[in-house]
Amino acid sequence: MMSRQQPITSIMRALRNMGHEAGMYPVLLEEIGGDGEGAEEEKKLKEYLKANRLDMVIANIFAPAVAQATHELGIKFALYGMDSPMYETYLPVFPRYDNCYLFFFDRKEYELAKQKGYTNVYYMPLAADVTWTEQLVITDEEINKYSCDMSFVGSLYSDNVYDRYLDRFPGNVQRFFTEMMEKSAFQWDGRDRLGECLTPELAALVKNTCPELYTRPYELSDEYYLKGYFFGRKLTHIERALLLQLLAEQYDIHLYTRNDDIVPEGIRRFPEISQTNGAFKVFYSSKINLNITLRSIESGIPMRIFDIMSVGGFVLTNYQEEISDLFAEGKEIVTFKTPEELIDKADYYLKHDTERINIGINGYKKVKNCYTYEHQLRKIISILFPSP
Repeated sequence: MMSRQQPITSIMRALRNMGHEAGMYPVLLEEIGGDGEGAEEEKKLKEYLKANRLDMVIANIFAPAVAQATHELGIKFALYGMDSPMYETYLPVFPRYDNCYLFFFDRKEYELAKQKGYTNVYYMPLAADVTWTEQLVITDEEINKYSCDMSFVGSLYSDNVYDRYLDRFPGNVQRFFTEMMEKSAFQWDGRDRLGECLTPELAALVKNTCPELYTRPYELSDEYYLKGYFFGRKLTHIERALLLQLLAEQYDIHLYTRNDDIVPEGIRRFPEISQTNGAFKVFYSSKINLNITLRSIESGIPMRIFDIMSVGGFVLTNYQEEISDLFAEGKEIVTFKTPEELIDKADYYLKHDTERINIGINGYKKVKNCYTYEHQLRKIISILFPSP
């Protein structure tokens, strides 16, 4: 089991709690390379896999070298991704490996992979690590430190490729890009307005103007790739920055973000915070935990929501199509489709403590009963190793 992200520790803990032997490979997936790169690390990986006689390797990012090594040794490789799209799974190497199993948390990306003819692909929502969070110790002093009307933990994507390359385009194209953003921003009703604006001709223009964006041979349409990577991150930046600025005019907002993020005036900024250095204490202490989903996640529910719910935090999030499949609106989670609805609901739940607290408790009960890592891993293992 290997990855650089914190959730892989939760996966390992869950497997052990389920009675399996599990360990973590000591080298980051990114260092193992592939296609001739990192040959020494690839050799060490194969030796490790042989020596430990593994039944399964599970990761949350895809590495071609791992897929190849497990394929050669007859070991099943499960990818339980935390990002969407999982771009590396669209490298030409992937379809050759029938030992690889992909688990997408975004149903639309799952459907895309099926349409492309990929086998061994499944839809699997993300999970909450309630085993770990139930052991969370938080003092009254820490509650006072992190307490606020509303918090947001995450990147503003102020450093994005759109802004880096925008000056390469003529003024009329820049104006068209602006119109695309204006048509798409601050509306979360399930309609793909950004995708509707992307034509093959526009995608070809961006590709010819910014060839550096295409260093990896992903088997994706240029329109799909640009929607998520080029335009989607910029749109996310606009939405997160302006919504937080709007909320800060009325409420006590705490933003925990990267040091290189450019934060609008009026927002109380705090250093980036992770699962291991206090994020769950923020989720527990904040009256409202805000989620504004990265635009490349088309229909799925991001990890932030499961993390907040794992400590009984109240979630106020933009609408995503799959939320109604997993959670009860107004009982376990609260959604908004416009900035006006966000303001109305923030105001209401800040004035109704009992309702807000009960929704947080109900959200916690739902993830504990239905969406722990143990729940999801049992499903994954049953797919990889079906009963006779």
